[in-house]
Amino acid sequence: MPFPWTLQRYIFREMGKAFLLAVAALTGVLSFGGGVLEMIKLGEVTPGQLVRMLTLLVPLSAALTLPVAALFSAAATYGRFSADNEFVACRSSGINLHILFVPTVILSLASATVSFGLTNYLIPGMVRNLNELVDADVGSLIQQRLNRPRGISLGKKFRVHADSSRTDPDSPQGVLMDHVAFIEGDGDHWVRFGTAEQIRLRFRRNQQAITVDGAMRGLGYYDRRQGQFFTEAEQIIPPNEIPSFVPLKVKYLNLNELLSYRSRPEDWYEVREEVDRLRRGVASWQTFDDLQRRWSANDHTLKLNHPRGSAIFHSDRAARGTLHGELVLYDATITQEIDGRVRVFEVETATLELTRGGDLGEVAIQADLRGVRLTDDGPVITRAKETIGPFVVDSAQILRMQSWDINRLCQMALAIPDDPLNRLRTRATDAKGKTVRRVVGVLNERAAFSISVFVLIILAAALGIILRGSHVMMAFGISFVPMLFVILTIVMGKQMSHNAGTHFVGLALMWSGIVTVAGVDVWTLTKVLRR
Repeated sequence: MPFPWTLQRYIFREMGKAFLLAVAALTGVLSFGGGVLEMIKLGEVTPGQLVRMLTLLVPLSAALTLPVAALFSAAATYGRFSADNEFVACRSSGINLHILFVPTVILSLASATVSFGLTNYLIPGMVRNLNELVDADVGSLIQQRLNRPRGISLGKKFRVHADSSRTDPDSPQGVLMDHVAFIEGDGDHWVRFGTAEQIRLRFRRNQQAITVDGAMRGLGYYDRRQGQFFTEAEQIIPPNEIPSFVPLKVKYLNLNELLSYRSRPEDWYEVREEVDRLRRGVASWQTFDDLQRRWSANDHTLKLNHPRGSAIFHSDRAARGTLHGELVLYDATITQEIDGRVRVFEVETATLELTRGGDLGEVAIQADLRGVRLTDDGPVITRAKETIGPFVVDSAQILRMQSWDINRLCQMALAIPDDPLNRLRTRATDAKGKTVRRVVGVLNERAAFSISVFVLIILAAALGIILRGSHVMMAFGISFVPMLFVILTIVMGKQMSHNAGTHFVGLALMWSGIVTVAGVDVWTLTKVLRR
């Protein structure tokens, strides 16, 4: 019997009409109902940015509704043909019903291919465009955040609140803030609290975050470390990072980027941050190892240089701190000469630790003194604590570590007695493993979703024939229930694949729904339709 081309075109045309109507309806609901906006978790946006984002949201929503529309059109078209007994007529004419599934196979293959391309390239690209669109007017968004009672955090070092703010006339990506209150941190501790007459901030955007730097004028602040109040005419705000308004996540990467991070997870910014922390920890221990050797070799005396002088530390007893390997000198005598002025400190403890370098660069040493007796030009001064420095550090070893990978850093950390860097080493290796699991989970999720479109459309068409689903609600139920089952297994499997203990179980669960639907497809087409 000749191939029924006329009948195939007729079925394909009917499916096409239902498909286009479903795409239009679902895209409108998803776009203007806020589903995509909620899904990508946008922060504050201006009204103008919201209007511009709609031009990106419509095609993004269409990408998500194509599979659903294909399922609905297959179920509705084949259900109506079955309800009108057209398949009975075809069988009576000697036409094999399986041949009538050619339009469905073509639509399912096209939908699966398009879904694979959309989820791996178009949707990640759209999210990047949204990120660039929102961050393009970062100055206005920063001003919005400044209006909140809690102000804005500039990375982990500064939190500021201003009475008023405005766009910097000298820089469109800058903000001027007047009458500012600020808190400055160092690591996990807040060290300065104060006010400033004005702050000028400048913004530069990279892939993961917005870099903020600037300067404060007319400062008055309290330094917790030194226990004193200070005033300064100006202070530089070093570069700090604040999260992007559409934070970059693994699920927003395209296929090429996923494969790249799968082979080199240490390039992912979250892993790189943890590796940098481990690198700083190892560098700190190496630096203080060197200082301790110098102290031992020079008759328990250690000399540290300052750009404007030096300080000589003498102590008969030293120990290492357990947190960062800092060097602690007990019952120490310190002779400091800065700009020709000599001061002598007799202290109970002098703790040498790494700090921000100021004009010395990124790395320097400061000495936190406790139980201080200070001999200067005048009478002896007694203080509970004092901080001196920063002092110059030989950064050659630290610079060499910049090229070390995570494996070498972990080996170096393990070589340190009692492994005090265990927490940093564990965090770095956990971040690497977590990133690999997330990348693998997203790769499998996208592949499973695309393949599921193929098997689900065929099942929807077959169920439409069996259940005679010509009614709209019947067609919707036929297409929705199997799809819901597959999506649940994919989502549950993806979540489980993120955990180390259930990674492979999650991957298996992710594909189990597709295998089940494929089995139902085979059983339906070979057994049920023949009857």
